[in-house]
Amino acid sequence: MILKKLRILDYIFIIIFLFLGIFLSVRGMSRHGSKVVVNAAGKEYEYQLNQNATYEVEGLLGKTVFEIKDGRCRITDSPCPNKNCVNQGWHSPLVCLPNDVIISIQDDTSAKKSKGDFDAISE
Repeated sequence: MILKKLRILDYIFIIIFLFLGIFLSVRGMSRHGSKVVVNAAGKEYEYQLNQNATYEVEGLLGKTVFEIKDGRCRITDSPCPNKNCVNQGWHSPLVCLPNDVIISIQDDTSAKKSKGDFDAISE
């Protein structure tokens, strides 16, 4: 007999893994922050996460269109051939490799430090 009967611990592990998968998926889709940082073809742009709007950025292949709505962000259109970035949905980070566009949600606290600041390693 190839298949063995599942035991109670097998069911517990299955339930734990399902719960963790759902939890991590929901957590990734509901990333909190205050700004949207877009890196497109070597340029960086910042947008406010609390302002619902649609924006365009120029990438290597053309314009990538993304939407900010209700504290979330998604790519709605891109010139890339396979449109995987459009199918990512409301997520962070969003990546369109062919068009060289990366969109992420960040806090203001993750802003760049001034030259006089030290981190824990350099102190």
